[in-house]
Amino acid sequence: MKHRNLFFELLRVSLGTSKVLSRKPLEPEWEALYVEARRQCVLGVCFQSIQLEDGQWGDRNGLPADLKLKWIAKVEKIADENKKQNHQCKLLTEKLTKSGYWNCILKGQGMAMLYPHPEWRQSGDIDIWVEGGRKRVVEMTRRVTGRHEEVTYHHTDFRVFKDTPVEVHFTPTWMFNPFTNRRLQNWMKEHRQTRGGTPFPVPTPEFNLLFILIHIYRHIFDEGIGLRQIIDYYYVLRDFKESTGSASLNSLSSLLHSFGLQRFSSGLMWLMGQVLGMPSEWMITTPDKRVGEWLLQEVMEGGNFGHFDKRNEGIYHNSPRLIRLRWRIRRSISRIWLFPGEALWEMPWRLWQYLWRMKNGYL
Repeated sequence: MKHRNLFFELLRVSLGTSKVLSRKPLEPEWEALYVEARRQCVLGVCFQSIQLEDGQWGDRNGLPADLKLKWIAKVEKIADENKKQNHQCKLLTEKLTKSGYWNCILKGQGMAMLYPHPEWRQSGDIDIWVEGGRKRVVEMTRRVTGRHEEVTYHHTDFRVFKDTPVEVHFTPTWMFNPFTNRRLQNWMKEHRQTRGGTPFPVPTPEFNLLFILIHIYRHIFDEGIGLRQIIDYYYVLRDFKESTGSASLNSLSSLLHSFGLQRFSSGLMWLMGQVLGMPSEWMITTPDKRVGEWLLQEVMEGGNFGHFDKRNEGIYHNSPRLIRLRWRIRRSISRIWLFPGEALWEMPWRLWQYLWRMKNGYL
């Protein structure tokens, strides 16, 4: 992106880590900033900086009137979608609880609660963790919807709303490395608590600290990750620090090491410091510039979940399995120098996953 540094300034002003832009953007630059904010699904976040302009909706910084109106209209749609999904999350969790299933909303609307303006975080689908065992939960989803959706290791689709996709998770996330994954599954079961005072159940700050980090890590191996998820983690770290204090942040080294996440975390800390202006006292590992620069390039090239990454063309939707497999092999090989402990296990894990799904009728 030609105006990358100016875009990063806009993000920092939006997050409150900077006060003003270094200069007044030209009209074409405002158009470029809008396009990048849309690619990264952070239109609502960037809208905060526009609103900060003394209530003048960015007029002091030369925001064109037509673009201002378009931006406002987009943010209003984002707010409407959040209102709808909040209601759907409450409805869904209450029904599952009454049916005897422990449940918890993951990511999405739970992340929005951490934002100063929850209504402006762009939402996606609804992810919900439902306990009860994979077989029992799959039977429940099929009984409710009358549909036999595909089942993967960690989730299945649950089409209970016409206008919002829902994914039911048997486990929040996983690792390719089977030894690391076993430790992770045990840790998540031990920390399966929800925080109080929320309209629907969401994870604790301690759980999100690890879970959202792994969520970002997972997408680095899959299609890609964007700034929306990075900003989510910014607010996760702020929430964790406010809930537990800096001392707890400094005691995470052994936990991250046990899951092989130290190097990735160090790269992410560098990115969040450089791009978002995140305070050093929030950081959970020492920043690593080399890994961070690589990660930033991936984030900026791919956009939200890698949907704008030209390297991903042809692997979405119903592309043949062999084409997707070839793409995954090449992508995994390209990450061995960074994360060998996970990259080397990807293909064995995917082979096992395919055979396991075929054996259990989950394809």
